[in-house]
Amino acid sequence: MRVTFSASFRDAAAEISRTAEQLAQAQHQVSSGRRISKPSDDATGTSAAITDRAALGTLDAYTKTADTATSRLTVVDSALSDIINKITAAQSAVASARGSVPNQSQRDAAAASLQSISDALLSDFNAQFHGAYLFGGSRATTAPYTVGGGGVVSSYQGNATTMSVDVGPGRSVQVAFDGSSIAQGSDPTDMFTVLSNLITAAKTGNTGGLSQGLDALGRALDRATLAQTQVGTSLNALDDARARLSDQQLNTSTQLAKTEDANMASAITQMSQADTAYRAALGAFSRIGTVSLMDYLK
Repeated sequence: MRVTFSASFRDAAAEISRTAEQLAQAQHQVSSGRRISKPSDDATGTSAAITDRAALGTLDAYTKTADTATSRLTVVDSALSDIINKITAAQSAVASARGSVPNQSQRDAAAASLQSISDALLSDFNAQFHGAYLFGGSRATTAPYTVGGGGVVSSYQGNATTMSVDVGPGRSVQVAFDGSSIAQGSDPTDMFTVLSNLITAAKTGNTGGLSQGLDALGRALDRATLAQTQVGTSLNALDDARARLSDQQLNTSTQLAKTEDANMASAITQMSQADTAYRAALGAFSRIGTVSLMDYLK
């Protein structure tokens, strides 16, 4: 069967087109370093890459949440440390007012110290993070305690609803707290009322009132210490969560690279082979042009 010139020409042109496409793909892999640039390059690999990228997005969101939670809890931890220090200072002031024979000057000094401590505690319980109150429960825009007429501290203005955030699959940490559970707990009055009563007792030398207030301060110290312990546990959990997230991000990124990225040694070899095939196709096509009519009549 005689092969016509047009058929030879058509076949040679098709071979040039095929080898040119293979060479272009190989060159693109080498220049970009990517094996998959569009879904048609590898449908199965593209599907796996989409899954991996979605997982990385989720892990990144968890990481950002964990970082923010750590910053928030660091502020909470600092406020609780100051609350504990202030309660301890209040206990010392009450002890000085209960001395064996305190004079009025000593009692007034103790009362002034207690007032200063009350003011500092108000600032601690109204601690904020980026404009959100940390000890107001879910009422992030409402100050937990305010000062009214005559310097009287209000009752708790927040609520008992705590707030937690997810920092990983099935892992969450509390980031907003019920301030009244620390300032009052199950006691009949909150810490500010206790201090106000202690100030009066110190000025008047009311030993019974001082003893009662000192007991209340001891319970408040226990509540604040417990809260700080819980915050410390949460901070440790966040460190662990970030380490896990980092490992998962590394593993997922590695898997994604294996799916999408080109093996450079293999890609260079393929490019060399494709270039050889392309040059061969060009050579074959050029020889078609040298064939004469007599060659086809033989």
